[in-house]
Amino acid sequence: MESIWQGLKKILRSKIPEGSYRLWIAPLTYGGTDGDTIIIHCPNQFFVSWVQEHYLPMLKEAIIQEGHTWKIRLSPAEIAKEAARDQLHLPNFAPSEVLRPRFCERFTFSEFVVGDSNRCAFSACWATANRENSHSKIIYLNSEAGLGKSHLTQAVGQKILEEIPDTRLCYLTANEFTTQVVRSIKNGQMDTFVRRYQNDCDVLLLEEVHSFAGRERTQAELALALDHLMDAGKTIIFTGSQLPRQIPSVNDQLRSRLVSGLITSINPPDLFTRKKIIERKATNHGMCLRKEIIDFLAQHLTGDIRRIEGAVIGLVTKSSLLRQPVDMDLAREVVKDLVGEPEAITVVTIREIICRHFQLSRDEICSKSRKSSITRPRQVAMYLARRYTESSLETIGREFNRDHATVLHSVNRIKKQLNESGKLRHQLEFLINQLEKQQWQN
Repeated sequence: MESIWQGLKKILRSKIPEGSYRLWIAPLTYGGTDGDTIIIHCPNQFFVSWVQEHYLPMLKEAIIQEGHTWKIRLSPAEIAKEAARDQLHLPNFAPSEVLRPRFCERFTFSEFVVGDSNRCAFSACWATANRENSHSKIIYLNSEAGLGKSHLTQAVGQKILEEIPDTRLCYLTANEFTTQVVRSIKNGQMDTFVRRYQNDCDVLLLEEVHSFAGRERTQAELALALDHLMDAGKTIIFTGSQLPRQIPSVNDQLRSRLVSGLITSINPPDLFTRKKIIERKATNHGMCLRKEIIDFLAQHLTGDIRRIEGAVIGLVTKSSLLRQPVDMDLAREVVKDLVGEPEAITVVTIREIICRHFQLSRDEICSKSRKSSITRPRQVAMYLARRYTESSLETIGREFNRDHATVLHSVNRIKKQLNESGKLRHQLEFLINQLEKQQWQN
């Protein structure tokens, strides 16, 4: 019966935009049958409502098209999970078995976008995951939140388990390690806890080590565990939002072990890398963005990579909800939701940008000079002020020591020359880009 459902999904994929399919149809899963009804699990109740309203008629039509008479029932997945939890299950694993870590499937090396800001960290993790003997087996990844240190850490874990499935790999956060220590002390099982890391761990991936600050007993137990792992040549990767020397309230024993390997930082992605990330994220969601939209997003979404991913998801979702292609207006709306309203462009802002671009002082552009090297920039500034602000001709004129008639003449002159000069058009495009960039960054 599941094959029937997969066939229905294929039919829908051919009828709706790829982005809509990935967002609303791909997450749906087959949940069995109930009489003559196929049960389809949706991630949550919102999905049920949306699919029922927008895609259920298409599903019913596809069933008829395939020559079937089955009915379809949409059900939230969490209800199915609750029902499963109410059932009793016998354990099917040995008590000594090391459970496989639950990694995010997307956090692989192939999905990591490499740029100048993270190249060293990527290379180090790649070498470690591939057991290259010329590289350190101990790595400390330092970065602010959302820049990819967890992605690289999990990529190492997934690569190692892919190559050597029986590797005993421990992946946990500092808080989870602390909880284990506290529980072991409370239950009188510290010997068992110590043996777990001495005998049952080939690879240790420990995140957020800056959270060990002030936890003296946990630091002491971790230092002992690390001694054994390091002496045995095991692979260890730490991540933290501070460099080891910057973490407060950490004893010298633990700090010395955190700095015993390669320390590498991941910095916020530069403009070129942000463009690559946006393009990759969009492709993963079945969307092909125009270059101008990618450039706009890359200019205004700086820092945290999660913000970039949020913007792409926002574009896919709004495009699907509104049933319209992604354009600059939609991109601006998404950016505004993430970074807030842009600063209003003023006549003074325009004058400053024009002076900086043409290397003029405020006194020069407001002077009585009729030199073309001053007159042309002044006319361009007045044209942009008229186009991008709500200021009157008189207000614009005051900022350049001119009357409203001169402003009107300048605006009309630039408009006319725009139709005659490609060079002027390119120049204005550049200046407009600079204006918008400054507007969103303020």
